[in-house]
Amino acid sequence: MRDHDSFFIDGDWHKAEGTGVLDVISPRSEERIGGVPAAARADIDAAVGAARRAFDTGPWPRMSLDERADYLEALASGLEKRTKELSELITEESGCTLFLSQVYQAVAPVMSLNYNAELGRSLQLSEVRVSDLSPLAGKSEGGSIIPMAGKSLVLQEAVGVVASFPAYNFALAAIGQKVAPALIAGCTVVIKVTEPNPLASFVFGEVCQEIGLPPGVVNIVAARADESAYLVSHPGVDMVSFTGSAEVGSRIAAACGQLIKPCVLELGGKSAAIVLDDARLEDIVPILVGASIGVGAGQNCAAQTRILVPRAQYTAYADALADAFSSLKVGDPMELDTVVSPLITAAHRDRVESYVAGARAEGATVKVGGRRPAHLDRGWYYEPTLLTDATNQMTASREEIFGPVVSLIPHDGEDDAVSIANDSQYGLAGSVFTADSAHGFDVARRVRAGTYAVNTMAADLGSPFGGFKRSGIGREHGVTAVQEYLVARTISIDPSQELPASVVAGVPAGTGPGTTA
Repeated sequence: MRDHDSFFIDGDWHKAEGTGVLDVISPRSEERIGGVPAAARADIDAAVGAARRAFDTGPWPRMSLDERADYLEALASGLEKRTKELSELITEESGCTLFLSQVYQAVAPVMSLNYNAELGRSLQLSEVRVSDLSPLAGKSEGGSIIPMAGKSLVLQEAVGVVASFPAYNFALAAIGQKVAPALIAGCTVVIKVTEPNPLASFVFGEVCQEIGLPPGVVNIVAARADESAYLVSHPGVDMVSFTGSAEVGSRIAAACGQLIKPCVLELGGKSAAIVLDDARLEDIVPILVGASIGVGAGQNCAAQTRILVPRAQYTAYADALADAFSSLKVGDPMELDTVVSPLITAAHRDRVESYVAGARAEGATVKVGGRRPAHLDRGWYYEPTLLTDATNQMTASREEIFGPVVSLIPHDGEDDAVSIANDSQYGLAGSVFTADSAHGFDVARRVRAGTYAVNTMAADLGSPFGGFKRSGIGREHGVTAVQEYLVARTISIDPSQELPASVVAGVPAGTGPGTTA
């Protein structure tokens, strides 16, 4: 049993002001395994105040990139030492399989921290720009008010205090994904942990304390909806990073827009896997299973939950996928051969069930699945479900279910498949399967999705991840993620004067139109 009564604020654990408790119930056993306090506004104020002081007057944003990288590597090492403990804890509190915890959930934050540390050591956050744009101004030569020549120092600096909201399906991994690039950029953060599974995220606070991370750089709170909204709109917060549903994301975007506050939003998806007629069924069915329901019982924003197959091959794919779905072990996530684990809460399972019932009512056929497993009397399990006779206009094909439910939709050729894939309010991810991988890239360019794969479904964690349309704003992973937490500044001098040698020493010269040596 892991019960907490304190939040990690200003480098130490402080007893919460709020009197409420967020109970943590194991999805596999339906038993209480711990709890964390629910923040009052005073707790939010304390966390933001600590982050604000650490940014405004503390050492963190004034450290060198190498110094910040050293701390990130120490955080990674601290988490790595607790991999076994974290793997089991993550599985117990979130319900994902132990295998997924071991190969991703517990190791991804280590990777993110080490990656951003290494990236930070090579970042260039300043440049000298000496330019003469008068040749680009046509016949105008400019004037004294707006000279065509310039000499400036251009800086990339941390945006400030970041409120970070990870998602429950990869709670600790998302902390690495969001917090690591913010920290290497020089930001300080307030992490609002996920409500159903906050325990592993509190371990991150323990590691921050163990390595002596400067006070206020990372602060960790748990909160319900009202206090979370208060954190988003807090005047001490400069930026918000959120992963979750499009509905909540749209409210965060509205609040940030009203406050002229930047945000990164990684939201929902209804991704389509396009199967072309030259793809080999026997080769791609295992990939389609893994890409659709094989990760987290479909609780995966990039899950390919619309599978588009040639109409002439529809029956063959329906039968093959049904056989594959039926063969998957649904059961205890602590057993390493389990593939389909329980859903996060009883309420979420009810939601998944309602979508399947709605699909039946709209004319879809439940080819396989569509019920709770009869052999499991405890835990929030749901069988992998294949909907056939499905169209792209059905609710189950348009809204994010976030469970082990797939719509199998026929297409009448490549153009029709691309049209169906793009006919969605979302644009997060997608994939195409074809014998001609070069042609697969042509198809990929036609689909409006931020992350796309050819003949696989593997996210490139060193490259940008994010979506179009209601799938979000901004990007995570790779160099792009760090750039989201930086703002550009220009400090200029009269172009007839020389930039001080002490200012420009070791700073590279910028390039581009109009720049001069």
